[in-house]
Amino acid sequence: MTRKLFGLVLILALMLGLAVSVDAQKKHVTLSILGIGGWTPSELAVKMAPLFSEYAEKNLGYTVDIVGDWAPFTSLYEKAASAFAAKSDAYDIIISDSQWLGAFAEGGHIIQLNEIIESEPLLKKAVEDMYETHRAAYMTYPDGSDKWWGLPQEGDDLVLYVRKDLLNDPKEQTAFKEKYGFDLPTTYEDFAELDWETFEKVIEFFTRPPHLYGFAGEYAKEYDFISDHVMSMFWTWGGDIIDVKTNRVQGILNSDVNNEALEYYVDLLKYQPPGAVSFGIDQVINAMAQGQVFSALTWAAVGAPIFDPNLSRVADDVMVVQPPGKRMPDGTLNRIYCLGGQPWVISAYSKHKKEAIDFLKWWYLPETQWEFARRGGNPVVRSVIDTKEFQEMNPWNKAYVDMIHTGRDFWHLPCYAELLLIQQEEWTAYASGANKDAKTANDSVARRQELVLMREGLLK
Repeated sequence: MTRKLFGLVLILALMLGLAVSVDAQKKHVTLSILGIGGWTPSELAVKMAPLFSEYAEKNLGYTVDIVGDWAPFTSLYEKAASAFAAKSDAYDIIISDSQWLGAFAEGGHIIQLNEIIESEPLLKKAVEDMYETHRAAYMTYPDGSDKWWGLPQEGDDLVLYVRKDLLNDPKEQTAFKEKYGFDLPTTYEDFAELDWETFEKVIEFFTRPPHLYGFAGEYAKEYDFISDHVMSMFWTWGGDIIDVKTNRVQGILNSDVNNEALEYYVDLLKYQPPGAVSFGIDQVINAMAQGQVFSALTWAAVGAPIFDPNLSRVADDVMVVQPPGKRMPDGTLNRIYCLGGQPWVISAYSKHKKEAIDFLKWWYLPETQWEFARRGGNPVVRSVIDTKEFQEMNPWNKAYVDMIHTGRDFWHLPCYAELLLIQQEEWTAYASGANKDAKTANDSVARRQELVLMREGLLK
């Protein structure tokens, strides 16, 4: 072998050795996500993680594992807040409820995303492809500002599940018309024009104890179950919960129209199964899936069990529609219901912020969003959800999209948890008969919430 050839061989060997060495030292990262236990959309974020691992190794030059830690809705806030209070790097990404953005942002526990979104074309495009309703609910604090702290992981809103087999039964149709003088609603379009006064006749008609009841809603004191529904009734009746400019509650939450709406919602218990005063999400789903009720008002995100023949006795008999509206004095139909869904936020204490941002960029790739939808998630990018393909993919998808446009969210104030607890206590006390009337309950909520807001220096 000549000296020149030997030199070339040596150089090539050194280059190959270096390549092997660099590849052997390829960075490996473990990202930790705290999410909602037993909540399909949250769990999908981790179940889909192997797809990100493949993407990162192929396109980003590192390997990654994603691990999930879980807590139920009722204790997730405490688990996240405890980690933040300790400035722990245990979690890189947290699937937060949107109402916690204020508390987490004011505490310095999560990173503001404006500059990141602006500098990342993929994220910027995704955000521009969202409804303003979603940007306001899942990203923004303070309300009405242009400061973004989260990105939506899962969109959600309240929808109505109804028994289409009963609605389409000719005998039921004949009996209903003989009793009430008009036809049963049978189509999605019929329900889109339905007001509560008319719908109440439908659920009254299908209330046949002890085997069938007309309706199931959420009234439980745990977490935000009764608040989601009561606030939806307030907004639909034309009321509100707070003056967002001054944070005044007196005269707004305890208005005459809200007192009427609260009384109406509690009065619906007479069409519901025994024990419905303590119903939360799981109980409503079960009542519908077991054929105990004609209709159920709950979240689009929980539709899957109702349509699973292994879990539901009525899997083939259910239709998902928009909930009723309220007919206003001018004849228009007002329909404003609570938004659900969750954003994810990046911990300020994460040691892997760059990789967390990479994960979120991957999440909003069109192919990832479509995969999320195929697995039963509710994406928020309009290039997916506004399509006919998406709206026909799951029975609840069309109602989910139609309910976005007028959806509303809770306050995002740092004292959110305390404001919520007050509502839960007072409204469940009224529903169970401990508070004598709706006005007493709402007056107490308004008074107590203003004391909290005043103590926090938020009442202007």
